[in-house]
Amino acid sequence: MHTIFRQHARNRDEITLQLEFFARLAVRNCEDDVGVRRYTGMMKALFDRYLPSAVNPDLADTEAVQGALSDGYDASLHEMLLDSVPERVAVVGLDYRYLYTNQPNADFHLKRPSDFIGKSLVDVMPPELYHSRAKPRLDQCFAGARVHYNYETTDAAGRMYDVRCRMTPFIGPSKAIAGAVIVLTMQPMFAPVA
Repeated sequence: MHTIFRQHARNRDEITLQLEFFARLAVRNCEDDVGVRRYTGMMKALFDRYLPSAVNPDLADTEAVQGALSDGYDASLHEMLLDSVPERVAVVGLDYRYLYTNQPNADFHLKRPSDFIGKSLVDVMPPELYHSRAKPRLDQCFAGARVHYNYETTDAAGRMYDVRCRMTPFIGPSKAIAGAVIVLTMQPMFAPVA
């Protein structure tokens, strides 16, 4: 999110894409007052950045970021913390779409974390595995269960891993289940050959 915010658009289409990104986040999280204020604050900073005004653009950026990170919530700190753990972490909504993924999970898939936002799990994993393994367990998690299971996988370089998957219900601002937090712990299956 902050990477997209910090990018300086080169043309009108890129400006529109940036603004639409934060507008979608605000709408998607409309029940989260802090989130809506953060996203609309970032949108205001983008308007100030790209529209001519008497406001100093550097000052507008600084004020918007400070406002967006108010109320004790620092998204960049939370993202840095989750990016620093070795586990792959993702949050999936009740519609089976990614709300968040950390850098280790994105690296495993050879993508950027932002590539996952709004994307369905069935678009990221083979459909047969989605329907036989992931979806039934996500449905259990969405019903309130904590789910644990193991499976084997291969990364892009062909290395095999035993994966321990833990799914925990994600409780939204309204105190209802809004999705699942998925934590994947990877263990190499074979020792490296010297």
